[in-house]
Amino acid sequence: MRVVLGFVFAISALGADIPPAFRLPAQARPSGYELELTIVPRRSEFRGVARIAIEVTERTRTLWLNAKGLNVLRASLDAGSGRETVNTTAFDEFLKLDFAQEIGPGAARLEIEYTGELSDKRNNGLYRKQSGGDWYAFTTFTPIEARRAFPCFDEPAYKAPWRVVLHVEQADVAVSNGRMVNERNEPAGMKRVEFAGTKPLPSEVVAIAVGPFDVVDAGEAGVNRVPVRILAPRGRGREAAGARSATPEILARLEQYTAIPYPWDKLDHVAVLDMPYGAVENPGLITYRDAILLSKPERDTGERQRGMRGTIAHELAHQWFGNLVTQAWWDDVWLSEGFATWLGGKVSDMELPAFERSIAAVAGRSAIMKLDSAAGTRPVRLQINSRAEMEQVYGGIVYQKGAAILNMLEQWVGPEAFQRGLRTYLTDHALATATTGDLVAALSRESRMDVGAVMRSFLDQPRFPVVHAAADCSIESEDAARWIVPVCVHGDDGSGQCTTLAPGHRRAEVSACPAWIWPNRGGAGYFRVQFEPALLEQVVNKGWGQLTAPEKLSVIDDTADAVLSHRMEPRGALELLPAMARDPLPAVSNAVYRLLLSMIANAAPQDRAACDEAIRQILAGGGRRR
Repeated sequence: MRVVLGFVFAISALGADIPPAFRLPAQARPSGYELELTIVPRRSEFRGVARIAIEVTERTRTLWLNAKGLNVLRASLDAGSGRETVNTTAFDEFLKLDFAQEIGPGAARLEIEYTGELSDKRNNGLYRKQSGGDWYAFTTFTPIEARRAFPCFDEPAYKAPWRVVLHVEQADVAVSNGRMVNERNEPAGMKRVEFAGTKPLPSEVVAIAVGPFDVVDAGEAGVNRVPVRILAPRGRGREAAGARSATPEILARLEQYTAIPYPWDKLDHVAVLDMPYGAVENPGLITYRDAILLSKPERDTGERQRGMRGTIAHELAHQWFGNLVTQAWWDDVWLSEGFATWLGGKVSDMELPAFERSIAAVAGRSAIMKLDSAAGTRPVRLQINSRAEMEQVYGGIVYQKGAAILNMLEQWVGPEAFQRGLRTYLTDHALATATTGDLVAALSRESRMDVGAVMRSFLDQPRFPVVHAAADCSIESEDAARWIVPVCVHGDDGSGQCTTLAPGHRRAEVSACPAWIWPNRGGAGYFRVQFEPALLEQVVNKGWGQLTAPEKLSVIDDTADAVLSHRMEPRGALELLPAMARDPLPAVSNAVYRLLLSMIANAAPQDRAACDEAIRQILAGGGRRR
C-alpha cells in the first residue's frame, strides 16, 4: 500500500508541474490590475510590477498565470494573513505560482516584479521602433500577446479594471487607455505618469505608447464630449489633417444606432510605426499603421481618406462590439470582428447618397462567397484550443462572412427589430462577455422570431446554400437539409414577402405571382440564386428600374456565377447584358463590363459571335428594357 500511495503522490506532484495545455484552469479570476512599468524606448529592456487582485475559487497551493519571455525577480502573495514570498516557475506561455500553504476560496493579492525584452525585431507584445533617430514603444496585444508585457489572465473572459502607471523619460509623451490624471518629475530625467482606472477590459486591448509624439488636438466628440487626439511620430503632426475631422461624425452615428454613449473617457488615435494589423481597437487608445492614419496634405487623396474613415468607423464600432461587450472565447470572435465590419460599413454608408448605400456590403458578400466556395474553407465559428489554432482566429471569413450574415438577418427580421435586439444585447452584457447564444436570445426576444437555427446553420458550417427560382414565382432550396435559409422577395407589386426554406418546407411560392420577382431583396441573402433564364429575362426587361443598386449587383453576381460555372448558357446572359450595362450607376454598369470581359476571356468558339454582338450593342447604347 505504501508503494501504491507513493506512486500516486509522485504522479500528483508531477501533474502539478505540467502547465495548462492552452486555457488557464478555473482556479481564480482577476478583480483588478495595477501595472507599473518603466519604459525607455531606446533601451532593450523594460521593468514592471504587476499587482493583481484575484478571487480564488477553490483551495489550492498552486496558481497559473499567462506570461511569456518575462524574467520574474520576485513574487509575493497577500491572502489576508500577511504577505508571503511565492516561488515561481516559467513554462513558455505560463507562470506557475507555488504557495507555502493552501489559499482560497476568497480574495487575495499578487505582486510580481519582473523584467522583459523591449524588442525592436517584433511587432507584438510590448516592443520598440525607431524613426528619424527617435525611439518609440508601442503595444499590440491582440489576440494573446499581453502576456509578453505582464503576467495576467490572458483570455477574453477575464475582464477586469486596470490602473496603469508609467515611468518614462521627461521628454517623452506617455499614453494608455485611461486619461492621464497625474504627472510628476522624478530623478535622473524621468517622470511618473499616472492614468485613471479603466472599466473592465480583457488584457488583449490594454494599450500603451511612449515616445516623442506630436499630439494633435481633434476636439471633442460624442454626447459626453470626450476629448479626441491624434498622436503622430515627431514632425508628422501635419499629416493628421485628414484624420482630425473623422471622429465626431462617426461617433455620433454609432451612439445613435446603439443608444449607448461612447463607453470610455477619452479617445486617442495613435499612428504606429509597425504592427501586424491595419488597426487595433484598444479602448481610449486605438492604434493604426501610420500609413492608414497619416498622409502629407499635398499628397492626400479622397480615396485614401475614404479608406481611412472606413478603418476608423470599424475600430469605433468595436468600442461597443468587442470592448463594451466581449466574446467569452475565441470561437465567437465574429461577435467582435463581424459586427465591427457590418456596423462600420453601415455608418460609413451614411456619408453616401441613399442610392449608393449597401453597395460595399454586396461587394464584400460577393468577394467572400468566392473564398467560401473554395475547398478547405472554414466556418465562421471555429473551435480554438491551441496557439497554432489561434493563427486562424481572424480572416475574411470571420470579418466579411460574419458581416454578410448580419446583413441577411437584418433584412429578414426587419431593421427596427434587429436594432432593438442589438441594443438589448449590448445593454444586457455591458462591461461583461457574451456568446452567440446570448445574441440569439436578444434578437429572438425583440423580433419574436426564432433566429437561432438560421444563425447557427450559417455560422457553424462552411460554404453557402443555393436557392432555385423560377418565373412562376416558385422558390426552392436544394440545401434545405443543411441550411435553414431566410429568403425575402422583391416583386413588381412592391411585395416584400419573407419565408424560410428548411427541411419539410424547402419549397415556397409567392402569393399572387407578380410580373417579376427577385428572391434576394436588398441583395442581402448569403446564398446563390440559381434561376431559370425566363426569370432573368423578366427581371432585366420588366423589373430592372425598380431594383435597388445592391439588388442589381446581386443579379449580376449570380448571373456571373451561373455562366462561369456552366450552369447557364452564355448566350442567354449575353442578350441581356447590353440592357443591364445602360444602368446610370457606375458601380452597376462597371460590374456588367467585368462580367462581359470574363465571358469573352472564357468564351467557346460558338459563343464568340454573341460576345461580339453584345459589345456592339453596348458601344451603340443598345439593349432594351420594357
